[in-house]
Amino acid sequence: MTEDSSSSSGNKSRRESLLLSPLQKKEKLRSILTKVECLEDSITDMTIETLKTCMNETDEIDADTSLREKVQNQEIILLDSEMMHVSSRILQSYKRSLRDIVSVYDEVEFAHKVMNYIRQNSNVETETPDWSVLESEVTKLFRVEPQYSSFLGTLEPLERKETIKRASIVKAAKAQVKRPENVTTVEKEGESIELTVKIYKLISKYCKNNKKPLDYFRLVLDPTDFGKTVQNILQISFLVRDGHVEIKDSGDALVIVPTKERRTQAATEERPNVQNVIYLNMEQWKSLKDVYRLEKPMIDFDT
Repeated sequence: MTEDSSSSSGNKSRRESLLLSPLQKKEKLRSILTKVECLEDSITDMTIETLKTCMNETDEIDADTSLREKVQNQEIILLDSEMMHVSSRILQSYKRSLRDIVSVYDEVEFAHKVMNYIRQNSNVETETPDWSVLESEVTKLFRVEPQYSSFLGTLEPLERKETIKRASIVKAAKAQVKRPENVTTVEKEGESIELTVKIYKLISKYCKNNKKPLDYFRLVLDPTDFGKTVQNILQISFLVRDGHVEIKDSGDALVIVPTKERRTQAATEERPNVQNVIYLNMEQWKSLKDVYRLEKPMIDFDT
């Protein structure tokens, strides 16, 4: 049936449904439902086409039935609903039968068919099968990847050495220096006082012998212990707070120098006794270790 003939038959059935009375529509729906129920008993190749035709006829009747008519004749709605239910069962049965057909596979039968195909298409009669007969057929199923070759062969890339620029790392550490919340003064007693005095003497001795300021991070950095590095920063903050030393920016790095003038000025001025601590996290500590490459800390009075 061509498209024109199917559309003309559809238009014809639609015109006929417009002329049907509610009673005639119910009778036609019952007839369609009976036809569909018969499909459920025997699933064939034409089951889907027949079901499609019945569904189209049901849809035409439903489209030509007004809402008022459906309210007055609710049996039409009931028949339409039953039609949908039966159609769903048929589709499920058809799906199961199709799966059973596809899943049936006998490897012995398939092997016999392959052998028969080779014997029929082979030009030479031999006891062993001529597998070359399948070559032209089978090779079409495999995707052949293009081959590439290099005149120079394979080259092993050289190991790339990572260079760490000292200036950029130190400046990055300096950028993290910030003034945190004011830390109230802590009473320094016993070993803490002795350690602070020793650090001050170390700074003074270095600056006097070398005639230059001492690099701040070289002084406080302990390459083996992050906790001691933080402790050294805290001790330096005590000295800065009390006016014994001063931290300056030399342009390339932070430096620390002893200063008597600031100590005298701090003793005479009346101001809150507070201190500031430079912030340093674990990642910055590791970066400073890579830059300075110290074998042992400068502040080490245990040895």
